[in-house]
Amino acid sequence: MVEAYNGTMTPVARSLRGAPRPTPDYASRGYWQGTIKMSLSKFFVLRVLHQRPMHGYEVVQAVEKTTRGCCSPTEGTIYPMLNDFEANGLLAARLETVQGRERKVYALTRRGRDAFRVAVQAWLEATDCILASRAASQAPHPDGPDGCC
Repeated sequence: MVEAYNGTMTPVARSLRGAPRPTPDYASRGYWQGTIKMSLSKFFVLRVLHQRPMHGYEVVQAVEKTTRGCCSPTEGTIYPMLNDFEANGLLAARLETVQGRERKVYALTRRGRDAFRVAVQAWLEATDCILASRAASQAPHPDGPDGCC
């Protein structure tokens, strides 16, 4: 006989889970900015590599400059992202000596250029949707006079 799950956990299950994960503050601007910036960083990494091949630190600098500081990938995020893009065939890397040090230089592949074009279209569609939704939320709402959704 199988018992239905009642939402409680045994002490063993609780100890295996570890500490509870903090609940995101969905009303926090920081939460939404962090979520958006994670996705935008991927987009802008492809964007700057669309211009020319670069090593990791150059990518970070180019993304910061291109976004006027809005997206600032760190070493902890840029290299896993570049490795993931390379593993999925979006980037090809070669070793190159830069200022006397050997660095991995990344270049978009044809697949990476195709992914960038698709990403541009997806972001434009999302932006259009956000702008349309914003305009609609500013119109008077039948449940209240403040125009809020």
